[in-house]
Amino acid sequence: MELRPILIESWPKLAWVARFPLNTEYIDVFHGPMVEVSEDRCIEAVWAGRFEDGDFDTTDLVFGTGIRLRHGEIVFVNSGATTDRLWHCKRGGVRYVSNSLPALMGAADVSLLEDHNYWIDIRTVCKGLDNYSRTIPTASGEVSVLYFDNLHYNGTSLRVEAKADKVPQFSCYEEYYEFLCETALRLGANASSSARSQPVDSLVSVSSGYDAAASAVISKKAGCKESVTIKQSASFWRGSDSGEEVARYLGLRCRAYNLRARRYPYEAAIWAASGRAFLVNWTQFDYPEPLCLFFTGCRGDVMWDYGDKNTPNPFSVPSVADLGMTEFRLIRGFFNCPIPFWGIRHVAELRAISASDEMQSWSIRKNYNRPIPRRIVEEAGVPRGAFAVRKKNTSLAPYFLWPHSAEASESFRLYLKLRGYYTPPPWLVKFSRIVSSIDILFYYNIGSKLGQKGVFGLRKLVDMRANGLLFHWANEMLKERYSADLTIGRANSESTSCRSGLNNNASSQN
Repeated sequence: MELRPILIESWPKLAWVARFPLNTEYIDVFHGPMVEVSEDRCIEAVWAGRFEDGDFDTTDLVFGTGIRLRHGEIVFVNSGATTDRLWHCKRGGVRYVSNSLPALMGAADVSLLEDHNYWIDIRTVCKGLDNYSRTIPTASGEVSVLYFDNLHYNGTSLRVEAKADKVPQFSCYEEYYEFLCETALRLGANASSSARSQPVDSLVSVSSGYDAAASAVISKKAGCKESVTIKQSASFWRGSDSGEEVARYLGLRCRAYNLRARRYPYEAAIWAASGRAFLVNWTQFDYPEPLCLFFTGCRGDVMWDYGDKNTPNPFSVPSVADLGMTEFRLIRGFFNCPIPFWGIRHVAELRAISASDEMQSWSIRKNYNRPIPRRIVEEAGVPRGAFAVRKKNTSLAPYFLWPHSAEASESFRLYLKLRGYYTPPPWLVKFSRIVSSIDILFYYNIGSKLGQKGVFGLRKLVDMRANGLLFHWANEMLKERYSADLTIGRANSESTSCRSGLNNNASSQN
């Protein structure tokens, strides 16, 4: 089996598409300029192992994706977190595998169905690894999606294999904390390896809550010195969610950003993830160049919650918000590394530790109670009362769906007009967004306690067919850029590199 990397410099930094006719001994891999390539691997990932060994296919402590030639087989490696995914399909006698849906669409000439609601398919990942929809329909047949697990190709067929779980069992807090510190050290060493062709710096998202604060402590073990935070929360009365005070106690430099902005860079890439703009305000962050290992506290609500409840399925969550950066990160060049995902299949052990006698000094016996991260943060020198006083939220998730940036808004409006859909005037978009914000604030602060979803009638008032087409628009726009570059790439598929005339911004513009 042979890998044939084909560089497309105008592509997003970390995007790749593998293309291979069945029953052949070679695989063409079209890839962006920051993907690490050699004769037996293509990597856009950081993992808890030596970079030189290329063993990212043997662990679940891997963040990013890649391709590994191993024992005569090709392993398409998924991220060890459901913040990313792999897509694959068959067209004629050719197979395609990619870490990006629009890249796959461009390579395989796939178009989405305008009358299909893809949000219903995407959000099934909230049900866990055993229950999500593994295919989506398109005009050219089904496209398959895979979370967490790896995909193996033996020269004739593809098969799914679960990641190896080499994480030790945890019987006490000290064992788990030691595991977190050791994993951070190994990730930091991998990211800073001199064998990499591109340097990888680190950044952590910090807030006033449990999960981000604990993740900030652990990220320092990986050498992280920089942090970012969102200042406000989506609430009437809960106050600021800024992690600046936590960062100050931890000795991290911190840059603070507003909850909302007039423009979000590469906004289409956010909508392309699920058709929702969860975490769109994270596009404001100044991610280190050229590549960044980005630590977050995503999934801490499951892994670190108090242990006297029924043990949950750690892959089953109420929202797909964590998935929001999957296309955007390929453009900006970062590896999404949510620390609570480390050892995610050991949630039962962590729940037992949280409820144990040794953790009672860090259990506050309230609804918002997570002893493990509280102990991590307080023992790092952050005093009680400086964090995790009450739960807050900084996600922008109104039910009225429309791009925020002027360029993205105009692009979406043109997309609708060309297809004969109603396009509301700018004043109505602004009014609908205000109404939506009022309704969602009502729900967060009052309605949820009274069992009401929102202010009566407001949701129907601003409901539009266009709301369901943002996933289509974003992926089709990104597909066009991938397709243009792949035309040149295919013409040079016998060489190891190719160049196109488009610039990097053009391949991911709003």
